[in-house]
Amino acid sequence: MCARLAWVPILLLAGAALSAQSQPPIVDLGHPIQQGDPSWDAQPAYHRTTVATMEKDGYAAGKIDVEEHFGTHLDAPAHFASSGWTVDRIPVDRLYRPGVRLDVSKEAAANSDYRVTVEDIAGFERQSGQIPRGAIVLIATGWDRFWPDRARYMNESNGVKHFPGLMPEAVALLARDRAVAGIGIDTPSVDYGPSTKFEAHHVSMPLNVYHIENAAHLTTLPATGFHVMVAPINIAGGSGGPTRIFAFLK
Repeated sequence: MCARLAWVPILLLAGAALSAQSQPPIVDLGHPIQQGDPSWDAQPAYHRTTVATMEKDGYAAGKIDVEEHFGTHLDAPAHFASSGWTVDRIPVDRLYRPGVRLDVSKEAAANSDYRVTVEDIAGFERQSGQIPRGAIVLIATGWDRFWPDRARYMNESNGVKHFPGLMPEAVALLARDRAVAGIGIDTPSVDYGPSTKFEAHHVSMPLNVYHIENAAHLTTLPATGFHVMVAPINIAGGSGGPTRIFAFLK
């Protein structure tokens, strides 16, 4: 009996290892929040203070003050649409969906003001198939390579930001015709840097399509064949919030 019991921990470990091997790879698509990360207006947008320490109190705790649209974050539709969902009202099933990655990193490297076009989407669909309804579309520009250097990431010149985004017509195709759940990008905004009217936001948000901005590692993803999980901080009435986002690869 003892000899048999001795095998139990070994069998449990082997089972755990086999289970881990069968799990699909998971890719973290965000930046951890840190003080000094790029904010939209260059003003401090995050602060963490220590409330308790292990040495003094026997436990660790902190207090944070953070803007809703800081770091890797979700823009809820209510950010630009008066009747749009706030963060807590986004149906949970829309936060876990098939993912699609559209790579425009070469175009963005050649033109910091590049905007994804309808033709870019058409070209993607000719090669990879039509974007499924309800998908989460991730725009990979490679701009996350400049994070967290705000000067390079926001790329301002004479008061104008310069970074890639999407044409409003391309957003309309995704939000209206493909009825996607969300659009993510590895730049500060789905609207390109020079925009002052946020035209893309005004197209997607009235249709209750959320955005993920300041994403990371999108260029490492395949074009299709993965799922995306978006986990924003669940702020009641929030126009957005810092977000964890993951890709589950097959």
